[in-house]
Amino acid sequence: MDPFPTYVDLAENPTTGQGHHWMFEYVEGVPLRFTLQSDGRLAFAGKQRRYEDSSEPPSVAPAIETVRSGFRRDAFREAVAEPDSVTFYGIATCQHRIEYDWDELPAFLGYDVRVPGRGGLLAPERAHASFDRLGLAPAPPVDREIRADAIDPGREQLPDSDWADRPVAGLVFADKHGWRGKLLDPDRPPGSEASFDSPASAAEALLSGDLPASGNVEATLRQLARRYRATLADADVDPTSSAFRSAVAEHLQRRSK
Repeated sequence: MDPFPTYVDLAENPTTGQGHHWMFEYVEGVPLRFTLQSDGRLAFAGKQRRYEDSSEPPSVAPAIETVRSGFRRDAFREAVAEPDSVTFYGIATCQHRIEYDWDELPAFLGYDVRVPGRGGLLAPERAHASFDRLGLAPAPPVDREIRADAIDPGREQLPDSDWADRPVAGLVFADKHGWRGKLLDPDRPPGSEASFDSPASAAEALLSGDLPASGNVEATLRQLARRYRATLADADVDPTSSAFRSAVAEHLQRRSK
């Protein structure tokens, strides 16, 4: 599995790639990459390490489930001579600073595809079409075919997000030759300032919100970890702890009565 592409921080280095660029909404989350192995199984990794045997963070689990259930393996094998050489890159969407519409925002968004036999990273229009054809949600384009000399990071206007009642968290730029850049919104909201007395009080508070009703403890834990990743971390609550798991189970049991 190949490493993630390198992104130029356009706030510090306002240079661009070559020719025409695509511009995408940057959605907050955790970087996630995957490949289809020769044995037919999907292998996943974060930015630094590979996830083995459900070792992924709970907040990333919904994205992995989405890819496993949606990825069209047969269509991919028919289109590529060496499927296990291809690496897909995207974001496991979960809470950082911006409150998205978690019911509408896909758990996984695809940004890039690397095919070594075809020169490395696919051009942005081909990567976007690939995710769509293979059953996964591609990152939303904000604009297409922008000339490099028309991009001015110091004056770039941030459009409204597709999934939040505010401007996008940032913009991702991609040319057709492998260059990638990112421009983050410096006015994003500050991090969470949540505080809970105990795992039980955290479960009570978070499950009293608009989380869809579910009697499945594991599914509920994954939803909580995704939607309240930053909140739980700021309050020093471990979503994998037995105490939090027990508190969630007890709350669900009471709610079902």
